[in-house]
Amino acid sequence: MATKTKIQWCDSTVNPIMGCGGCELFPSPADVLGSIDESLSGIDGWSSGKSRVIFRELISNAFARIANPLEGHSKAVSTTNIWHLREEFYSAVSTLSGPVAAKAAEGSVARSMTCYAALLHLNKARNIANPERGFNIGYAPAFERVTRFQDRVWAMARKRDLRALNDPKKPWLDGMPRLIFVSDMGDAFSRESDFGFLEEEVIEPIRSAEGQRHFWLWLTKRPDRMARFGERIGGFPQNVCAMTTVTGPDRLDRIDQLRGVPASVRGLSLEPLWERVPPTELNLEGISWVIVGGESGRKEFVRPFDLSWAQELRDHCGERNVAFFLKQLGRRPVFEGEEIALRDGHGGDWSEWPEDLRVREVPKEFRTRVSAFLTLRCAELEAPAIYPPINIARKKRAAQPSKE
Repeated sequence: MATKTKIQWCDSTVNPIMGCGGCELFPSPADVLGSIDESLSGIDGWSSGKSRVIFRELISNAFARIANPLEGHSKAVSTTNIWHLREEFYSAVSTLSGPVAAKAAEGSVARSMTCYAALLHLNKARNIANPERGFNIGYAPAFERVTRFQDRVWAMARKRDLRALNDPKKPWLDGMPRLIFVSDMGDAFSRESDFGFLEEEVIEPIRSAEGQRHFWLWLTKRPDRMARFGERIGGFPQNVCAMTTVTGPDRLDRIDQLRGVPASVRGLSLEPLWERVPPTELNLEGISWVIVGGESGRKEFVRPFDLSWAQELRDHCGERNVAFFLKQLGRRPVFEGEEIALRDGHGGDWSEWPEDLRVREVPKEFRTRVSAFLTLRCAELEAPAIYPPINIARKKRAAQPSKE
């Protein structure tokens, strides 16, 4: 949970569930290995399936050296283990097929795994290559190990209302309720078996008097599962924006699935945008918000982001009265055919952008969906007596990740 965040389109973040069942930003081990084999196809001494053979041996040897394996240590050929043993793998590839092949393998792995939430877990959770490294208990033991955390959303609901405050670093949010990004460090809809937990630990605090003072932005790459959850709870509260991620034209089906989510407000995160999404293919019916951004990461492996993509999406949103928010230009922005260098490595400082792209709009619904009843009682609700302390037993349980 982060009361303050650098993410430009929200004030705070909260994660009732950490980890993810996988997506295009954190693919399955089979997809990562397949990408490596494809990048090395045609190189002497390489054949399809060889990457799996090498990683299986590296992982087996690393796991055998761990005297007391802990939760998160795994002997499986997992995406996490591939990442942690990647340097040993590149060395093996160099020995077998030369440094050019090793560099190609490095690029393949880097482009396969671009999820910032996963990369943080890879740096803070268990690591079979460094088994003695400390484990941050606020994270899942491994990103694939989807883990529940109790009381986080209840604690966030108790945070102060922000409608009367202004943030000079985020002036586009002035006058808004606290905008809380749910699930920036995983996907809460990775498993349908978590529905009961999400109803108790997310929906109940959002529906509480404290929770209704804020607006909650719930992002998933599984909008079909989000829709089934929404039906189960009788529709999402009015102060929730149901959102999904689209990284390119091959993920546009998620938007149709999102339209099936019973929510009063829906949004799209077109970030990182890897390819142009033609406006003619972007159906914004039932969509209130579109966030756009380029890819971050090591420049040599990052895909370029053409500013013309953002310009035409901005115009497309404007024509349909949909709020448009350009979050960042990414590591490799391209303007009028030329790659441009920015001081901000993420391209998030809009003072460096062309003026016509300095657009960060927030839907008016985020204000109007916070009820007039709560507006009248805002001062009263801020009184400390309104917030009883979290039950000690619940607080102790919250420190221990719960999972299935």
